[in-house]
Amino acid sequence: MAMVHDAPKGNHWLVRLLTTDYCPGANRFLYWLKEPAGWFCCATLASALIGHSVSPIGWTLAACLLTLLVVGMAWPWVAVRSVQCELSPDQDRVHEDSCCQFTLTVTNRLPIPVWGLAIDGFLEQQKQPLDGQSMPTVALAFVRGCSRSTYRFEAHPQVRGLYPTEVTLITCAFPFGIWTAKKPLTKAVGITVWPKVYPIGGRIAACGSVLSQEGNGQRRGMRGDFTGVRDYQTGDSIKHINWVATARNERLIVTERGAPQCPQVVVSVDTSCGASPEALSDRIRVAASLLVNLHQSQVPLQVEIGSKAFVPRRGYQGRVQILDQLAKVPLLGDRSRSQQALFASARPRPEHLISFSANAATVITISSNAEGNPVLCTMDLNSAHRRTASHRHHTIDRQDDLARQLSTFWTERADAIQVA
Repeated sequence: MAMVHDAPKGNHWLVRLLTTDYCPGANRFLYWLKEPAGWFCCATLASALIGHSVSPIGWTLAACLLTLLVVGMAWPWVAVRSVQCELSPDQDRVHEDSCCQFTLTVTNRLPIPVWGLAIDGFLEQQKQPLDGQSMPTVALAFVRGCSRSTYRFEAHPQVRGLYPTEVTLITCAFPFGIWTAKKPLTKAVGITVWPKVYPIGGRIAACGSVLSQEGNGQRRGMRGDFTGVRDYQTGDSIKHINWVATARNERLIVTERGAPQCPQVVVSVDTSCGASPEALSDRIRVAASLLVNLHQSQVPLQVEIGSKAFVPRRGYQGRVQILDQLAKVPLLGDRSRSQQALFASARPRPEHLISFSANAATVITISSNAEGNPVLCTMDLNSAHRRTASHRHHTIDRQDDLARQLSTFWTERADAIQVA
C-alpha cells in the first residue's frame, strides 16, 4: 500500500504542495528516468511519432537522437569491458583525515585510448551529496591503448570504517554522459580507517606499569616505600637484608616495602546513533583518544564497545585492537535495543556495564546527551555508586574545538580518577 510522505514543515503552502511525494510506491517505475538515456529514448519516440504523423523532419531528428543514443551507450560498454583495474592502498590502516597513497593499475586491451574512466564505490561513505549520487574515488582522463599503466594518487578519508563498504566499480560515461556503464573492479585491496585520535595531555592518576603491579590497594614486595621488616625467607635477595636489625636480633632480617597497585579500569562506549551520525563520530573520536591515552599509560583496561567486550593486548598490538574495534562501529550506529537501553539512564548501574570481570575498580562510560555532546561518566566501584563523590560527569562541547578540550582533559578535571 502506497504511503504519502510528510510534507516539509515551515515552508509556504505552495512549496509543500509541489515538493511532497504523494506516490512513493510508484517511484521504482520511474528510476530509469534518472539516466539521461531514458529521456533520449522518450525524445526519439516522440520524434518518430512526429515524423509519422506530422512532418518528415521528425524522422531526421529521430535518426540523430538514435545515433547519439547508440554511440553514447555502446562506447562506455566497450570501454569498461576492455580494461582491467587493480586498486590498492600503500597502508592497510590510516586515521581519519590522514593522507593515504593509493596505487591504481589499469590494463587497456584496446588498440585505441580510453577516455573518462572512473573508480566508484571504494570510499562510498566519504561523500554524500544532496542529489544522492556518490563522488568517484578517482577519475582518469586518458588511458593509452594496448598498455598497462600505473597511477598514484592520494586521498584523505573523512569517516571511520572498513573500506570498501560495497562492490567497487569501474564506470565510464564518455563521450556524452547519457548512460554510465559499470563493471566490478578486478581487484580492490581493503583499508581500515581509524577514528581520529586527539592527544591528551598528562596521564591518569594511576600507578603501576607491569603485570605484577595490577590489583587494588597496596602490594608488599621489594619495591616502593618502606613498610616494615620481617625474618629472612629462602629466596630473598641479600641486598634487601637490614644489617642493623640483623645485628640487633642476631638473625637475618630483611626490609619489606610496598607500593600502590594499578587496578583495572573498564571503559564502556555507547555505539547507538544518538542525536545524529555526526554526534556518534565525535563520540567515537573522544573514546579513541581516551582509550589510546589509557593504553599508552599502561593502565590495565577492559573495553566494551557496543556488544564487543575484550581486554586489549599490551604494546602496539593493543592499540591496533582498540582502534580496529572502534572503526567497525557502523556509521549509523548500533541500533540494538540492548545498547540503547544500557545508556538510557544518566547513571547506569555498574553491574550492567561489566559483563566479564568483577575485579575492576573504576568504570568509565562514554555516551552522549540530548544535544549530541559526548559525556564521560566515571564511577568508583569501591564506594557506593549512588554517592556523588563516586559518580562524576564530564561533558565535551561539540561546538568547541575537540582537540583543545581533550589536550587538557586530565589536568582540567578536579575530580580526576584516583585509582591508586
